[in-house]
Amino acid sequence: MLINPRIKIPLLIAIGILGFYIIYGSIYSNKVLPNTYFANVNLAGKTIPDVENLIADKISSYEEKPIVFIIDGQNIETHLNDLGINFEKDQIIKEIKHTGKTGYLTTDIAAKIKALFVKTTIPVEYCLDSSKFSNHLDLLLNAYQKKPIDATIAFRNGAFVIEEEKAGTMTNGSKIVADLRTNLENLSEQPTLVSKYQIEPEISKDQAKKALEKVNILNKQKIRLVFERDSWNLTGKELVDILKFNLMGKENGYITSLQLGQRPILVKDLKYADSAQRFLDVSLDPNKLETFVGDIAKSIDTPTLDATLKFEEGKIVEFTPARDGRKLDIETTKKLILDKISINDISVEKEIAIKLPVAVTVAKIASEEINSLGIRELVGKGVSYFSGSIANRIHNISLGAGRISGTLVKPGEIFSFNKAVGEVSAATGYKQAYVISSGRTVLDDGGGICQVSTTVFRAALNAGLPIIARTAHAYRVGYYEQRGFKPGLDATVWAPAVDFQFKNDTQKYVLVQAIVDRPNAKLEIDIYGTNDGRKVEITDPVISNQKPPPPDKYQDDPTLPKGTTKQVDFSAWGATSIFGRKVYKGDELIIDEAFKSNYRPWQAVYLVGTGG
Repeated sequence: MLINPRIKIPLLIAIGILGFYIIYGSIYSNKVLPNTYFANVNLAGKTIPDVENLIADKISSYEEKPIVFIIDGQNIETHLNDLGINFEKDQIIKEIKHTGKTGYLTTDIAAKIKALFVKTTIPVEYCLDSSKFSNHLDLLLNAYQKKPIDATIAFRNGAFVIEEEKAGTMTNGSKIVADLRTNLENLSEQPTLVSKYQIEPEISKDQAKKALEKVNILNKQKIRLVFERDSWNLTGKELVDILKFNLMGKENGYITSLQLGQRPILVKDLKYADSAQRFLDVSLDPNKLETFVGDIAKSIDTPTLDATLKFEEGKIVEFTPARDGRKLDIETTKKLILDKISINDISVEKEIAIKLPVAVTVAKIASEEINSLGIRELVGKGVSYFSGSIANRIHNISLGAGRISGTLVKPGEIFSFNKAVGEVSAATGYKQAYVISSGRTVLDDGGGICQVSTTVFRAALNAGLPIIARTAHAYRVGYYEQRGFKPGLDATVWAPAVDFQFKNDTQKYVLVQAIVDRPNAKLEIDIYGTNDGRKVEITDPVISNQKPPPPDKYQDDPTLPKGTTKQVDFSAWGATSIFGRKVYKGDELIIDEAFKSNYRPWQAVYLVGTGG
């Protein structure tokens, strides 16, 4: 039988296609189609068990190897689990097993033929813990990043200065994620190259000049907070510590907030046509002001205490003085400061004294024995501060204060500091601390004892008692000028030649009582007795003949490890200090005197370790 040629050719084509299909279908029956890839591995013709094993081996091998980041020429290794990345093998196999027109095991002839010409890649399925990924990546790369630092105002060497801005560098996070994703999708062990870019600060040195002008205006106001003989200056470092510096208009770290529904939307920045118009602004920081006033309150606040007394061998060994309770009104203090401080008004008062609002609760004196001696009330108080003292010096201050505390001075008797404190040596419990001797700073027993004699001097001055013997230090000592005290209110002792003495010229006993407040580095000497109507007027010391300190001195110290340098003395200007005191009893002037102190200029002293 002859076949029409017009029918013959299509028929042959159909028979050929059918034959190809039969052969092609038999080869890829229940096998992965051609041009099917997983992580650049050709899966064509493989059975499902073969594919399962291949994928399991491929992923397991990849999971065991470290993920490598290269930054600044250094390799940083981590692992997938640390980054919060886990492969989903079952999902990959499920994708391959899927049948139908789009499956990799499809029975659809058209899809099979298409597979001959079109490459198909099976995706690498994985899940990512985004929080764990972000935190771990930050941990790995933080050391190679620097936040930009804006220009700001600082207090250095007695003056406000602009600290210049510094550019920052950040890693390109989006590129890291993109490159890592490519590696994961191909199970590639190629290291991820981490690039960085520079971030410019928002505030430059030029933009900080207005803030510096404002801070200098504030500093010229010389605000002083006063309570009794204590004072706190709000200038210099103390001032800058309560200020807040921020980009103009961004007091809270953002421009403004918009309330839409339940949550506010923060407007963090705006694009300015001229960025130079943005400058560093300065304002009072409410939180820092709260801390500043709170620290003052810690020094002032005391509970109300009634008096108790116990004698042993003619000395009071246990004494609780009647102490009025004191409580600083913190909110009123903050308001007083805010009312007085003006950042923008250059015509403000130059010196401002703020009397601190302190509520006083009067104590009761219950002991008849105390009354019989005339120990009725506080007649004089002296304070000094020892912030920055070494441990041995603080020990000696506490020991010396304890030795004189409880000393009763009879009417007409002269109080001798050296007699009251007793022998100052290692044998009596004192430790070595730094003292000035023959123009050198050296270790000696009892260093710091002059802190106690100085504070007794201040108490006797305020009590209106006659000063019989007082010698100023040869050099100004920084401890005695802490918290606003001017030079001239100190008294040195060096037994037996140099003593401090005052006389009890009242008709009743007086009691010397010491309080060491270590947390606040404060020593208080209280003199109790009977107020006989004395009124004391003490002038502020007048300072003259000031001379600059000599160059810094470095001294070898075998007690310090080699290579260690420790500052034990601070430079001080030489000066002459004179202040006067008048004591009235009723209308009668009973004491009219002046105290003159001549201080040599003194250098900063550094001890250089030479020990092993």
